[in-house]
Amino acid sequence: MHDLNEKKDALIAAAKRCFDLRLQTNAGGNLSVRLESADAIVIKPSGVGFNECTRDNLQVVHLDGTIETSDYKPSKDLDFHLDLYRIRPDINAVVHCHSPWATGYASAGIEIPCLTVQTIEKIGRMPLIPLSPQGGPQTDKEISPVFQDTNVVAAVLANHGTIGVGSTLMKAQYLAEIIEETAHIAFVRDTVMAAHGKTAADLPQYGTAADARKAG
Repeated sequence: MHDLNEKKDALIAAAKRCFDLRLQTNAGGNLSVRLESADAIVIKPSGVGFNECTRDNLQVVHLDGTIETSDYKPSKDLDFHLDLYRIRPDINAVVHCHSPWATGYASAGIEIPCLTVQTIEKIGRMPLIPLSPQGGPQTDKEISPVFQDTNVVAAVLANHGTIGVGSTLMKAQYLAEIIEETAHIAFVRDTVMAAHGKTAADLPQYGTAADARKAG
């Protein structure tokens, strides 16, 4: 596993960035990255805060579910992380956090609209995944079918949080940030519209000027 420490350091940096940006408090959430040197991932274990990740407390888990010797409990969301890597070879990193603006929308049962040109370009759509049939947190059974569509790179979990995936940890992290930013903007937009008696507003159809010119 020649790239193990490199991947651990990247995960630590992403976790601290999430914490500093207040996308995640130290309770809950998780993030993981695929190793290039083995059929395995590095993942934050349960009970370790985003700001407390170190090389020593991160776990190595093989895609068959085998956990390398560790003093820590596996993440409660380990199964859905593993399954995303199994079904999507293009996914090399997963960032799952409980960012407040996005989770607020999800808890209201409202899909966050892609109302900025950036969200249209980078995400396209953020599907809202409901709770499990038992009313508990979403598992691979609810999450994986949504991500079978390779166009899906981000999703929002009802009453739970968000997921951003990418070919690198930084790309997955950027999506987590865009989701939260868009939810915040959507709340401000809806509040301002309500205050001014507006019931509808234009949404962008294209994320870049080049796309718009091609369509025209």
